[in-house]
Amino acid sequence: MTLGVASLIVTLSVMNGFRSDIQKKTLGIQPHIVLFGTEKDSGIMLDALIDKTKLIQDINSVSPFILGQALLKSNRTTQGIVLKGILPEKEFNVTELQKTLVLGSWNALFEKKPCLILGNELARNLGVSVGDRLLIISPEESAALGAMGNIPKIAQFSVTGIFQSGMYEFDANMAFTSLDQTQKLFGIPGVTGLGIKTKNLEKAELIAQKFAEKAGSRYWVRSWQSMNRNLFQALKLEKIVMAIILTMIILVASFTIISILILISIEKLRDIGILKALGATRKTIRKIFLYAGMTLGFTGISLGTFLGVLIATILEKTKWIKLPQDVYYIDRLPIQLSFLDISLVMAASFLITIFSSIYPAAQAAKVNPVDAIRYG
Repeated sequence: MTLGVASLIVTLSVMNGFRSDIQKKTLGIQPHIVLFGTEKDSGIMLDALIDKTKLIQDINSVSPFILGQALLKSNRTTQGIVLKGILPEKEFNVTELQKTLVLGSWNALFEKKPCLILGNELARNLGVSVGDRLLIISPEESAALGAMGNIPKIAQFSVTGIFQSGMYEFDANMAFTSLDQTQKLFGIPGVTGLGIKTKNLEKAELIAQKFAEKAGSRYWVRSWQSMNRNLFQALKLEKIVMAIILTMIILVASFTIISILILISIEKLRDIGILKALGATRKTIRKIFLYAGMTLGFTGISLGTFLGVLIATILEKTKWIKLPQDVYYIDRLPIQLSFLDISLVMAASFLITIFSSIYPAAQAAKVNPVDAIRYG
């Protein structure tokens, strides 16, 4: 019982930690809500759209952006990237992007210079660091004519910063620059979307639906839950499956309790007969064995809870278990103790203990006092 409860608490804490850590890192670089479909909007239409967000009280701030794909060429190699053009003074109110910078500065973005902030994995793949220059090849055709017709736009950018979000996919494929530079590169006069921050991220899906109704059908609105639904659903399913599997350990322990109580009833057969001869009722005998089973279970549950919380706390504080970041999105084993999960584990274990004690208690209560004293 102790090992089963401890294993279940540690496992649930790890699954909670995975979800919390991935959610935190995802929202560190993604807005709570994203709206697409503004490419053809004029400045007046865009301002009117932003004004509509102010009609929803749960929306905190809004930031326009341009999102597109391009080729990035260094002296070592060429790689396709996702380029995001932002207004840093507004973007930092919507995401926590400013906290992810590990090298360099955001100042060049504020000055709207041709600069790039690269993910650390992307910078490693390209073999560049802060101060190096890169060529960006845009799918947008330039006005110049080559031998084969129009040629793509090519621009030179300098690397002024490197960020690390902790999410491998972002760090290996994402780059940021100023909104003005992205407009020139992609030939977009406006923006491609809006990033929106809500006051309550758990209500982002509901708020997204409200904003979609106000914005109109021509816009595509998604919350962070819907954009990452498959990932978080997979984590939820894994948590449920692991909980079911580890509950089997507690069920096995419950059979041990049944066996112990049956052995006690056989060993104390004469004592049971004497108690019944002295006036003890079947109900009294049942209570005695139920209390014995509950005592065994409660002791195991208490020790298991203490051991599980202790192991989870040690893992959380030390963080000595490392993980492959390209597989698990994170490089350390995350731990998050949940009072609700611990309470549910204790309650479920205690119920299993009670049900396990019913059969042996009922059998002990059926003992005939005469036979028990004679043959016990």
